[in-house]
Amino acid sequence: LLLDALYNPSSKIGSEHKTKYIYLLAYSVSVVETHRRGKGRRLNKEELKTTTQAIEKTHSLFASYKSSSDLIAEVATLFTSIKFPVVAMGILHWVDLTVSEPNFFKLNTDHTPLHLVLVDEVVSNHPLLHQRALDLLIRLFEDSYNDLDVLVRLELKKMLLDRMLHLLHRGCVIPVVSFITKCVDNTDMSLLRHFVTELLDMIAPPYTVEFVQLLLPLIENKAVTDTLRTSDGKDPVSEFINHCQANFVNPT
Repeated sequence: LLLDALYNPSSKIGSEHKTKYIYLLAYSVSVVETHRRGKGRRLNKEELKTTTQAIEKTHSLFASYKSSSDLIAEVATLFTSIKFPVVAMGILHWVDLTVSEPNFFKLNTDHTPLHLVLVDEVVSNHPLLHQRALDLLIRLFEDSYNDLDVLVRLELKKMLLDRMLHLLHRGCVIPVVSFITKCVDNTDMSLLRHFVTELLDMIAPPYTVEFVQLLLPLIENKAVTDTLRTSDGKDPVSEFINHCQANFVNPT
């Protein structure tokens, strides 16, 4: 409730309540009780001040937000504040609500809007928020965007795939690959080829059995990867398939 009150774009908090909300949220996530032999219990408030300041700064920035250009000048502040887990959660919540506005991508024509750069930064700093970030990206990827030009729509979805590849690079491997393998029947082949090309450029053996079992059917799907192969078999697709066949018994 506190997080939503402070990071929901439509939330209006009176100044008399804002300070209390920020303090309560910061206190709840940063103050811990410690026990020392012979000295009893004490409250460790070492991180309370810096956590409060980070919440204050980001809340103020988002409360006065009108366009991406308002935030670009404050990127350094956002990146510093995002290192606090509670702020990262708040930023994800704000991004989710902001980019879910019907006209957001129609009005934001940047290749990668700052909002999604912030998601990348959350992913880089907080493994425990990977699934939440992926859920947001999946929801955006599955949207139809019928009001956008076809080519613009493809570029948007390619950019979202790049965000998922960043997640994968940061360790969220199986959830990302699992989602992509479920998209084969209802996703433009050029998007799947983009994902496969970028993925094969990122990875190297050894691979786990689970990873191979998930990915190999996608890589072996000729509709997806046939145009990525060369006649001499020295392309990344063929090399991955050959490696799996040589090192895994019945991988699929």
